[in-house]
Amino acid sequence: MIETAARKTRKRRRNSVFALACISLVLSLIACGVAGLVFDIDELDALPVQSGPQVASAAQVEAVAHVTLPPGAVLLSAAYSNGLETLLSAKIRIPRTALDAFIAEAEFTAAPAPGVRAVDAKHNVGGGSLWDPETARTVSGIVEEQPTADGTRRSVLFDLDAPDVVTVYLYASRG
Repeated sequence: MIETAARKTRKRRRNSVFALACISLVLSLIACGVAGLVFDIDELDALPVQSGPQVASAAQVEAVAHVTLPPGAVLLSAAYSNGLETLLSAKIRIPRTALDAFIAEAEFTAAPAPGVRAVDAKHNVGGGSLWDPETARTVSGIVEEQPTADGTRRSVLFDLDAPDVVTVYLYASRG
């Protein structure tokens, strides 16, 4: 009789330990699910592979896009994002007299084609309101089929509306 009571007590202890383990597992899974929702809601990326857009300097534009800004060039806006891909968009105003030299020094793999809108709103890396290639009426553009030696692909839209300056919309990507 004593042995039977001891067995029941041991069995009861095992059952209560098992029940506590199950409750602990369920609570842990709920906590992980809530933590996952919090990260999802806040859109936090624990392991980001692409940086957010950052303001780019004229030197960064030249380095990433493999161009040389001519004397008198004004960098109106520029942004880049780095990570698995390097993305850059820049809006530059250059004197019309410097356009041919700008194209020659950049060594584009394609010639400018009249009427080609090589860049549009989707190429805006920074997301600001200064990127407005759709407002240009008289345009010429370059879409490179072959990337540069380091794999950079470039697209350029030349806004030729003004008689003495050209607004250049430049997009470069690598990766």
